[in-house]
Amino acid sequence: MDNHLSSVKNGSRLLKLFLDAPKEMGVSELSRRLQLSKGAVHKLLMTLESDGFIKQNPVNKQYSLGYTLLELGNKVLKNHNLVEFAKPFLSSLVEKTQELACLCVRDMYDAIYVDKIDSPHPIRFNVEIYRRFPLYATSAARAILAFRDDAFIDTVLSEGIRTFTPHSIREPEEIKQRLKLIRSNGYEFSSNLRNVGVSGIAAPIYDADGSVNAAISMIGPNDRVSVSRDKFVEQVTATAKQISAELGYRE
Repeated sequence: MDNHLSSVKNGSRLLKLFLDAPKEMGVSELSRRLQLSKGAVHKLLMTLESDGFIKQNPVNKQYSLGYTLLELGNKVLKNHNLVEFAKPFLSSLVEKTQELACLCVRDMYDAIYVDKIDSPHPIRFNVEIYRRFPLYATSAARAILAFRDDAFIDTVLSEGIRTFTPHSIREPEEIKQRLKLIRSNGYEFSSNLRNVGVSGIAAPIYDADGSVNAAISMIGPNDRVSVSRDKFVEQVTATAKQISAELGYRE
C-alpha cells in the first residue's frame, strides 16, 4: 500500500526542481518537468506560495523558492551539531592548506555541502553551500559512498550516471572500482571530474559506531593542489581522523 499523499509528493517534487534548475520558472516549464497539467501545477504553486515556500516575481510572473525554505534550512543547520562541531577543524585545515575546506553530509542517496570556509587566495574555487549532488559526483560524496554496502551503492548507481565534464566517470563499474580504491587508501583524490581545472581531496568522517555519513574535503586549482598533493592528503586525512576521534570513533 502506498502511504504517500500524492499532493504532498508532487509539492516536494516541485520544490526539488529548483535545486538544479534556473532560479525562476513559469507554470509551463514546471508542468513540462513534472509531467503534470498546468492546472495541477498552478494549484500546487498557490498552496506553496500561501505559506512562503514559493514566491512569484510580479514583473515576469515566474516563480522561485520562498524565504520559508531559508528559515527551515537555517533551523536544520542550527540543530545539526556536526556543522558547529566541525567548524574549528575546517578553519585549521584552511590555515594549513590555504585552500577551500568543506563539510559534506549524506542525505539519503545524495550529498550536501553544509559548511565551508573559503581559500584566502584571490584566485580560488567556490562551492555553492547547501547544494545537493549525487553520491558519486564529488570527491567528498564518493568518500562517503565508498563506505556504504554494495546494495546501497547499486541503488545509487541504478538510475544512471550524470556527467559534468569530458573527464567525468561514465560507467558504474568504473565508479565501483574507484570506491574500492578509496576504501583501501582512506581518502579520495580527483581532478577535473566535477569541474575542469579543479582538484579535490576528501576523507570520510566516522561516527562512534563506525558508520560514515559525512566527509571533509579540500578543493583548489589543479596547479596549486598538484605541487602539494602528498602534504594536502596527509592534512585532510588527519583532520578527518581528528573529527572522527572526537565523535567517539575508535579504529
